[in-house]
Amino acid sequence: MRPFLAGDPAWVGRYRLLGRLGAGGMGTVFLAVSPGGRLVALKVVRSDFAADEGFRERFRREIAAARRVGGAGTAPVLDGDADAPRPWFAAAYVPGPTLAEAVGAVGPFPEGALRALGAGLAEALLDVHAAGLVHRDLKPGNILLAEDGPKIIDFGVTKAVDASQLTATGAMVGTPAFMSPEQIAESRDAGPASDVFSLAGALVYAATGAGPFSAGDPASLIYRVMYEEPRLDGVPGPLRGVLSACLAKEPDRRPVLPALLEAFLPADPAALLSPALRREVAAREAEAAALAGGAVTPPPPPPRIDGEDARGPGRRRVLGLAAAAAVGALGAGGGATAWALTRGGGKPAKPVPRPARLVAAPDAAWTLSWPGKFEDGLPLDVSPAGGTIVWRGLKGICGIDAASGRWLWMFDRPVGSTTTRGYGVFGDRVFGLAHRSSPRPNSLYVIDPVTGASSTIELPGDVTRLAEVYGRVGGTVFVGAATRGTGDQTVVLAVDVASGRVLWRRPSGARKIYGAADGGALYVVTPAKVLGIDAGTGARRWERTWFTGRADRSTAYPATLGDGYLFFTATGASTFYAVGTRDGTIVWTKRADDMQRPVLPVGPDVIAAGEKGFYAYDQATGALRRRQTSSPAGLDWIGGSASAAGSAELVAASFTGHADSSGTSGDSGFFVAGTGGGPVWAHRGPAYNNGGWGLAVAGRAVYATDNRRLRCFRPSA
Repeated sequence: MRPFLAGDPAWVGRYRLLGRLGAGGMGTVFLAVSPGGRLVALKVVRSDFAADEGFRERFRREIAAARRVGGAGTAPVLDGDADAPRPWFAAAYVPGPTLAEAVGAVGPFPEGALRALGAGLAEALLDVHAAGLVHRDLKPGNILLAEDGPKIIDFGVTKAVDASQLTATGAMVGTPAFMSPEQIAESRDAGPASDVFSLAGALVYAATGAGPFSAGDPASLIYRVMYEEPRLDGVPGPLRGVLSACLAKEPDRRPVLPALLEAFLPADPAALLSPALRREVAAREAEAAALAGGAVTPPPPPPRIDGEDARGPGRRRVLGLAAAAAVGALGAGGGATAWALTRGGGKPAKPVPRPARLVAAPDAAWTLSWPGKFEDGLPLDVSPAGGTIVWRGLKGICGIDAASGRWLWMFDRPVGSTTTRGYGVFGDRVFGLAHRSSPRPNSLYVIDPVTGASSTIELPGDVTRLAEVYGRVGGTVFVGAATRGTGDQTVVLAVDVASGRVLWRRPSGARKIYGAADGGALYVVTPAKVLGIDAGTGARRWERTWFTGRADRSTAYPATLGDGYLFFTATGASTFYAVGTRDGTIVWTKRADDMQRPVLPVGPDVIAAGEKGFYAYDQATGALRRRQTSSPAGLDWIGGSASAAGSAELVAASFTGHADSSGTSGDSGFFVAGTGGGPVWAHRGPAYNNGGWGLAVAGRAVYATDNRRLRCFRPSA
């Protein structure tokens, strides 16, 4: 639950607001309580949409349509007012994560959970279609995982099958990665079979972590949906046939819902109720109940100067209406739920590069010292993994409860190893590397971030040097290593976690490389080239040279994956690159004299951190949307090697002063800002062993280490 922001209402209609659940392209979602004590998710529409009478008419019709939907697989719309100064509606509150959040936290689902999910969604769609509706935007973000099964939410782009359309001519409404071909070709003719197509796409995402047509810019996605076959690598074999049939290009070739429901049987609903899901649901229920029964701090008054993002609607203008949403506590953040591809252009709004107000850092919620059994003063990393913070040193790893700062487990390096190496949290496991004394082979270790239970995979005997763990696709993890016979260059090994077998190898042609993986590919950045590698076979999909000078004068920093784009910064060219993941095309570049580093994609933008501030660029065009700078003198932003991290709500970057002879850097710290703008806060303090501050961000929590202590900060706004 998030606190109120300045200008938020305390009451809407007869409902008392308790706090923010999130915000999207159409408005803000609040947790609210009725006079009789019923909890609801209440959505208040943005004022610019409220000024459109056509929008109000559509809003009124869609609320009426959504109230016709019943059944256990949907969250009912309870109330609404299309004539209020800012229209609103209230739906039953469902305390559960979205499918997108669940896959991001625990990784791909096993077959049993997929069958339970598919059966629950098929039943829910039968109820939707029985009411004469078509959802038209079924996607992982619109599926909640509740304790009694999946719930379909957000009927923002549904239509009554027998109703006239209010959608503008030449516009498509939906989410490209999960839209059916007929919805793309003629949105108004998308019928029940379109929802079957989208249901299959959501199940492929649950099985693999990516949609059946991967990710990318809208134009590329639309082409793949219309003309290419879906990617079903990673889908359990018994389900591939039925999902392939659901993804047929022609609607009449897809199975009808009763037959589809039968194909998912037998399905055990308990297969979806993992211990982690039960804990998450219980925590949300308890928090909501405590808020409903206690005193609520009223919203602060509106600020005198509007600090909101001044960007206009731009290229990805939102048209959808969330008229039946029941949004979980984390499910409403993360941007628009629908978009429109319209004819015609229009100049992008001019960005407002204004100085950001610097405010005091909040007090640390908790502080923890590095345990004595591991060497003090080592360069440490910190990564969030669900409700666990994973904190790594040179010779060990710790798991810490993110809420309380309580130690959960400690992992010593594997027996016979000298050091732990690069690691990462991917899905529901921590993966790391360990050097072992000869003749024992080097190893890959796998840790459960909740319990600390671990297993070790011995790597082939010809591995001579370990580099990094680059990512995971399904049950395959990608490891960088040097091997005998390949000189000092880094070779990518694809390791099957279940069996420990190396599935394929691919030399990179360079010693220092970075990698990132999505649902179907691994992307490798070297000091001169970018490679797209098929995750299943190791075959090279494409290769692109981005630097033609001397390789020893070029360094590429870790890459970030966006919506069909790979972003990275290089020192040799002093350039920020955006590369298309479909074919390796360099889509746009930015001069990066202050060493801007991509941190994370947020909606249609990618946020970068540099020595002069935070920058938000349009992912597809590179247009500067927003810049936040620090105004007080003496506060320098990050250099190229400093730490940066972010979530959909906050972005953080460290700054590093000069170290003394002991390796202590006194003028160090980090900055934190909201991804949508607003004030910046800074924490200053020494860092040890030249490492600078290590950072991780999860939701609205910032975890920072000076390489001796770990602190948790939770800003209130």
